[in-house]
Amino acid sequence: MVYVKTTETCNLNCSHCFTSGSKGRKIYFKPKETAEWCNGLDSASCDKAIHFEYHGGEPMLAPMEDIMEFYNITKQHWGDRCTHGITSNLVFKIKDEHLTFFKECITGGYVATSWDPNIRFANEKQRKLWEDNVKMLVAEGLDIKCFISVSKDVVAMDPLEIADYMHSLGIVDISYERLTHNGNATINMDIFPHNRELDDFWMRMHQTTKDHPVSNSFLETVYAKFDKVADTRAGTFCRDCEQKLHTINADGTIAGCPNSAPTDHYGHISQPVPKVRGCFKRMEIIAQELHVRDMRCYSCPVFDICHSDCHQLEWMDDVCPAPKSLMLELAKENKWI
Repeated sequence: MVYVKTTETCNLNCSHCFTSGSKGRKIYFKPKETAEWCNGLDSASCDKAIHFEYHGGEPMLAPMEDIMEFYNITKQHWGDRCTHGITSNLVFKIKDEHLTFFKECITGGYVATSWDPNIRFANEKQRKLWEDNVKMLVAEGLDIKCFISVSKDVVAMDPLEIADYMHSLGIVDISYERLTHNGNATINMDIFPHNRELDDFWMRMHQTTKDHPVSNSFLETVYAKFDKVADTRAGTFCRDCEQKLHTINADGTIAGCPNSAPTDHYGHISQPVPKVRGCFKRMEIIAQELHVRDMRCYSCPVFDICHSDCHQLEWMDDVCPAPKSLMLELAKENKWI
């Protein structure tokens, strides 16, 4: 998977944004050079299929002709072996060229967006524009997935009310994301909930929304650990994100996780693919992700299910960042412990 950041800037200035929002660098990607580097992954990787996710900043701020150039070059090379997705804030006037791109180029017409109370929209006008755009895209036959950053305000809400609100807009899937200490979040520490609050939030969500008509990617990732064919390394619990994805910043630098990509990059699209993938800094980041854990994890009864969760999330006091109470309950129900 490759996150393709078409720009580093945005029309919003969210308090948690890892690219520093509207203060991010006002630059745009080089579509031809970026696409050619991505095509080089075909001979340098065992994976014969690839997913490109247009990202930012706000990806649709880049010139549409540049986005289409990248799309066409990669599609011509990979054919049916590649898929294209997009994560957009949808807080802008959607033009015909945008709608055509969503319908004809985004695989399955599956558009991702974001909603976060009190840390995203600067005013009611922005929120209303977002809602109207979501409803319009749904009416046009597109499926909308909504990412929700779990801030202190979010954990104080009723998970069922959030799911019902998303359902009222026609959104088919929601995915909750934990905050990391990158970009704007480093100067807005008050938005972080305590891990104890997070743990309680996941339990309430499970109890009230597990059968809700809106799919919940976060819960499904946890539930997958206890299926008949258990996927204990699903989602961010896998600890192999740095091995299976790249993020290409708008200036051409290359990193792994998109959250840390603006500062923690290890290569450039001007370099050969094998040199970037085999460089020491990337190997070091992969080793840290795989092996650096809090020692308390090893004595946890659900360690073999959790695997210490995402390596960028931190313990708070004696509470880990994982949905431990939920995993414990499911483990007992499924006779894992």
